[in-house]
Amino acid sequence: MKKIIAIALLLNVIQVNAQKSFERGTNVISAGADLGVYDYVSKINSSSLSSTSKAANKSLSLQYERGIRNWLGFGAKVQLVDYFTKKDSIIGNKPSVKSFDGTIFVNVHFARTKHFDMLAGFNLGYSQINWEARDASITEANGGGSVLDFHIQPRFYFGNHVGMFVNLSYLNYNYTNIDFTNSTSQANDILDLKGGGVNFGIGLQAKF
Repeated sequence: MKKIIAIALLLNVIQVNAQKSFERGTNVISAGADLGVYDYVSKINSSSLSSTSKAANKSLSLQYERGIRNWLGFGAKVQLVDYFTKKDSIIGNKPSVKSFDGTIFVNVHFARTKHFDMLAGFNLGYSQINWEARDASITEANGGGSVLDFHIQPRFYFGNHVGMFVNLSYLNYNYTNIDFTNSTSQANDILDLKGGGVNFGIGLQAKF
């Protein structure tokens, strides 16, 4: 009986002291690339009418996370989003739609081993969108709004410091008072754009 108790205590000590992929004080820097498919609702403020549309994009992101508990992380993320567009069938110009997001986030790391880390969390922050129509009348539109992200992310480590991750997330954007500029005048607070969808991507991370 004494031997069994001693072995059990030893295994418990080994388990407690085993290195985990994420702990309090851990720093993680990661870079990723995502593809997203969204549904948007747009509404001109001077009218009661609204329209819906689908959008797809690609994005690049960079983030930093700090472990404030063995299971809890806090950090910040920046992301550049580039929407896919089509050429105008008449003029032949291809518009450009891009946004820049800056968020803070909280992650809960609910499954941790030495080489695996499973987390879920959310981001909240600000997004600035820019649309260049590149035609003869309306030339561009600019506006800002909030962005909210819910995500789940498994991280895999090849050694003690470097690894890769898979990202699955739902994002929601809420742009208000988007201003359009044309060749002769500027119309203020003309459009609200709301919506979101699913992102899927991969990336690399390093921890220290």
